[in-house]
Parts: sequence; structure tokens; C-alpha cells
Amino acid sequence: MAFFNRLSWRKLDVEKEYNIILFGETGAGKSTLINYLTNYFHNGTLENLKVSIPSKYYEATEGQTHNEYNVQDASKSQTRACTVYTFRKQNTVYNFIDTPGLSDTEGVAQDESNIQQSMGAAEQSGVLTAIILVINGTQTRATVTLCRTLCLLRSSIPDVLLQNLVVVLTNCSSATVNFDLARLEPWTVPEANVFHMNNCAFSRPVSQWTKNAAMQQILKIEWKCSMEAIEKMIQNLKQLGGKATEAFKQMRINRERIKSQLQNILLDVTKCQDLQNELDMMKTTQQNIATDIKNYSDYKRSKLVEYTELVPCETGTRFCTKCSTPCQEKFLEKGATSVYRVATSIPICRDVVSLFEYMLLDTCHCGHSAFNHYVSNVRPVKKTKTVEEILEDVKNAFDLSTKKNEEIQSEIGNLNTDMAALEHALDAMQEEILNCCYQLKKLCSQFNFVDELHGIIGIMERDTCRLTSTMVRAEAETRIRNIKHVVDTLSSAGKSG
Repeated sequence: MAFFNRLSWRKLDVEKEYNIILFGETGAGKSTLINYLTNYFHNGTLENLKVSIPSKYYEATEGQTHNEYNVQDASKSQTRACTVYTFRKQNTVYNFIDTPGLSDTEGVAQDESNIQQSMGAAEQSGVLTAIILVINGTQTRATVTLCRTLCLLRSSIPDVLLQNLVVVLTNCSSATVNFDLARLEPWTVPEANVFHMNNCAFSRPVSQWTKNAAMQQILKIEWKCSMEAIEKMIQNLKQLGGKATEAFKQMRINRERIKSQLQNILLDVTKCQDLQNELDMMKTTQQNIATDIKNYSDYKRSKLVEYTELVPCETGTRFCTKCSTPCQEKFLEKGATSVYRVATSIPICRDVVSLFEYMLLDTCHCGHSAFNHYVSNVRPVKKTKTVEEILEDVKNAFDLSTKKNEEIQSEIGNLNTDMAALEHALDAMQEEILNCCYQLKKLCSQFNFVDELHGIIGIMERDTCRLTSTMVRAEAETRIRNIKHVVDTLSSAGKSG
């Protein structure tokens, strides 16, 4: 504990040490209670007051470090930070932790800061003997500030320490008290742990009562009763077993984790929107590319091509080896054509005809000699066939569009993977938030989830309304509903409990 000065006591013979923390609303009398404790331990008297914390009419006399702000302004918490006031009696040390007042005029933000400081001080104490609630006993009704203070405390004090709860009702005696302890419900404080003290000794300067015998008599009686109440309280504190403050630490960890994960959800939902926007853009691009692929897919053209095919025949056909064309019908007379065909159809005759042509004919009409010709039992036949022609420019556009489509498809796949990973992370964060809520409920059955999470859930709902993706917005709204459902359920259970 950074603010616990134990070193000065280690040199002494200390058998026991008690840590007691004080809570209460602004003006309830925590600082005055510390001053009464100072007089109890330092043997102060009504005529010779010992002062640890300066007040409106009295300067500090004991040299104790304090964190009082402006003792002239009663509307604001004077204690600005947690301060430990250490007292020793015989071989026992008492550490009283004074905390900033709650529900002062500086609003909710200051209350949040003050309660966090107070819970941190309780956690750092390691072991707490008691939690003292300081309440103005003259209050006849539950004021707004008192209700606010009690709500903050119920939401901050773990159940394990409720058995060590002590109530000090100030500005009253057991006969004049107006405060109804039923207002603390569902907390129940045993009668033995409730004390009354009229701390009016510090509410006026000595000069106002020393010359007034009646007032002096009243103050002396009230002083005596208050000192007796403090004596009983000290004896009672010794009977309470100290409780480890690990529960405060666990509550803090869970609270911080809930807020951290809610903030992370806010950021990741925004990332989901960005990914969805990119994914939508990619799908639009893919649709355009699909149109291009369809348009460029007709890059083939069919056409009829005429060609000559040699087919077997009984009559021989004369071919030129130079120009690879049939020649006989072109250099023979028309009347001799049929005779020529009959003659060349017979192998032995064909050889004679060929020899004859070779010897007698000089050149063919094709311009090549008879030596460059031969006769074969095939004849040329003209035919047609359908062939496909590829339009290269169209095919190139088709191939380019296909390649782009593959690249876009790969990017879409990566985006879908990223979206799935982000959704998985969001699911894990939501699950952790819910688990932390349940853990908090176990630690502090009266924990106020509504007040704790109202602000950030409101921000989540506001930001969700701004999402443009219907799918992302629907998923975000579902997450918020799930968290709010658990919060409402746990809050209702706390009220009914």
C-alpha cells in the first residue's frame, strides 16, 4: 500500500493492526469522526481538542497529513483523496482510511472518480477489519444524495465484507436519531454494529460556549456520550475478523475488462462496416467483370471452307508432281478422255500409256514435262467443311476479364475470411463480457449494472444506428440486446434479492 506508512511501526512491538475504511456522502461527518478518534487516541478534551483534519473553526494540531480542500465550503467534499490516519494504543495499531465524500455538487463524474479512489484504497489495504458507513442521523427521509450514495456503495462493496459493516450515525444520540436503518436494505447491520455520536464539538468555536453554562453542560454530556460510543466501537472492531480485500481486486478487474471489451466491440463493429463496404464494392466489381466475360466469351467464329479430297476410283488420274494437280483431262481431246480413262484403269495398259506419254509428249499444258507426271487410281473431289476462327482481340479481352475475376474472387475470399475472424473475435468479447458480469454478480450481489454500463451501451446504440450495412447493423443490434438482457436479468435478480 503506497499510502500506508507502516515503516514507523515496524520498529515497535505491534501485536495487532486493524484497517478500517470510512464511506459516506459529502457532509455526513467522516472527517469529524476522524477528529473524534484523534481525541480518543490522543487523550483530547472538550477544552483542549486534538485536531488531525482542519475544519471551519479549528486548525490541525497533530501534524497528520491530510487532503482537505476548502474547509469553508460545506457543499463540496473536503477530502480530495484517500488518506490514512494511523493511531496507536498500547500494542495495537489502527489505520482509519478517510475517503472523499460521495454525491457532492460536482456531479456523477466526480462521484465515479471518488468511488474508484475509495475502492482502490480498500483493495490496497490487503485486509480490512471494518467498513464504516458514516450517515447523518438527523435525516428523516431518503434524500436524493443519500440514495445516490447508498446506491454507489451497494454497487461497490463485495458481499464477503458485508459482515464487517459498521454504521456510525452522526449529529444524534440513540434517543434523537431519525434515520431508519431499513433504508440500507437489502443490507442488514446488527444492532451491535450501529453507533451514535453527536459531533457538535467541532461545529462551533470554543468562544461560543465557554461563557454559556447551559450550552457547556450539553456539550460536555454529548462529548462524554460520543467518546463512550467510540470506545464501544473500538472494542467491537477488535471482535470483527479481518477480511482479505481480494474481492475488491476481482471486482475492479471485471469492471475494467467489461468496459475494455465493450470499447473493443465498438471499434471492431466499425471494422466490420469497413470490411462490408469493401466486400460490397468487390462484389459490384465482380458483377461488372462477369458481364464482360459474357460479352467477350463469343471470340470464336465458324465458316465454310472448300477443299479437295482425293478419293479412290477405278480409272487412273494423271497428276503433276510439280504443281500437284490432275492434268489428263486438260491436255487430252474431249473424245479421247473416256478412252484414256478406260486404258489407265488397267494396270498394264496404264504403264503403256504412261510410257507412251513420256516418249511422245514433250510438255503438259501445266507447263511441266511428261516426266514430272504420274497416274494414280484416285481422283480429286471438291468438298466443304466448317472451321472455327478465333478473334484474337476478343479472346485477349476475355482472358483479361477471366484473370481479373479470379483475382477479385481471391480478394472476396480473403475479405470473407477477415469478416469471419472479426465475427469470431466479437463473439469471444461478448462472451467474456457476459462472464465478467456473472462474476461481478457473484462478488457483489447488489452491483448496479445499469448505472455502470448505461453510458457505453448508449454510445454503442448510437453508433449502431449510423451503420450503413443492414447485415452489420443487425448483428450489432443483436449483440447489444444480448448484453442488455443479461444486465437487466442480473439487475432484476439484485433487486429481488
